[in-house]
Amino acid sequence: MKISFDLRFAHLPGGGGVYTAELLKALVRTRPQIRWHIYHNPESRRQQAVITELSNEGANLETTAVKAPCLSVRQHWQFRTFHDDADVYHYPHFDMPLGMRGIPLVMTIHDLYPLTLPGYCSPLKRQYFYRLARHNARRASRVITISQHTQRDIQQWLQCPPEKIRLIPQGYSRQYRPIQDSRLLAEVREKHRLPEKFILYVGNHKPHKNLARLLEGYRLLPRETRQEYALVLTGPISQYTKTLQDLAERLDLRPQVQFLGLIGEEDLPALYNLASLCVLPSLYEGFGLPLVEAMACGTAVACSNAAAIPEVVGSAGRLFDPLDPQAISQAILQAIQNDVGKTGIRQKCLDQAAKFSWEKTAAQTWQVYQELMASQ
Repeated sequence: MKISFDLRFAHLPGGGGVYTAELLKALVRTRPQIRWHIYHNPESRRQQAVITELSNEGANLETTAVKAPCLSVRQHWQFRTFHDDADVYHYPHFDMPLGMRGIPLVMTIHDLYPLTLPGYCSPLKRQYFYRLARHNARRASRVITISQHTQRDIQQWLQCPPEKIRLIPQGYSRQYRPIQDSRLLAEVREKHRLPEKFILYVGNHKPHKNLARLLEGYRLLPRETRQEYALVLTGPISQYTKTLQDLAERLDLRPQVQFLGLIGEEDLPALYNLASLCVLPSLYEGFGLPLVEAMACGTAVACSNAAAIPEVVGSAGRLFDPLDPQAISQAILQAIQNDVGKTGIRQKCLDQAAKFSWEKTAAQTWQVYQELMASQ
């Protein structure tokens, strides 16, 4: 038995990249007897680290180098030259290579915000994404998605038959947990020059993350609250970051707002533990992995009521209207007054996060593979 898995999407930051790397590791570790064929980009440190880690554990791996990146037109041409004799090929995004054919195809769709959010990208790029995603949904034997919200989007936008779709939520890594090591926490605080109390955002700075309204909502907090609780934004510095920094300057928030840049996975658990509150104001999330990671650390969360976010936080999170800065401000203030540091809220967060794991995700994904192999 042989499974082909495309690891290249792990190169990208964010939930989709984490999903790709962590799902493969969980699959291989729980099915070590299977032959695993991995498509990877040899220039990606993260992908090479995953392959090295599994190889050192004795996994039965075969690898094929693919220099064409995900989300590129070039990958479709390169895959035309490959002959794959695997029982199943799994690609963890909607831009599955058109050249792959002759074996059952499994595709994961995390979200469809380039289609569902007006103005997110140019009309030409939006049309390309739509045509490619719809074509791939038709040719895939199974489409895995990570939330009920994205499942509805797939059916509505891609006209994908519901019997093809399998809902399998993401998991989270066990490094995200309450940390009692005060020395480690102090080292991370000093390394990133973090204040004593802060509200944390984890993610990129793209427009659908709605960070401009988060800044506006933070500005509406009482002055004494802003002086006590800084706002700390992580995420890769991009073309959108300068716009947000300028907005923070215009709102006279720069002393209270910190842009940390991309934080390594080795420091992120401590960052969640140090935070008083984790906030996610997105207009669209296919899942919302930072919320699960924060809750797994016992940190209170305040978040948008849009897309898949309410599914993920359940009753453990405080929800707000992401289009209303006043509502964002009120939710943050209520969370600070009623949730932060409360034992009951902390336990609710831990219990909600415990519903998710990469082992569960891998087990359900394996069932999808078995369905297809049994039908051949």
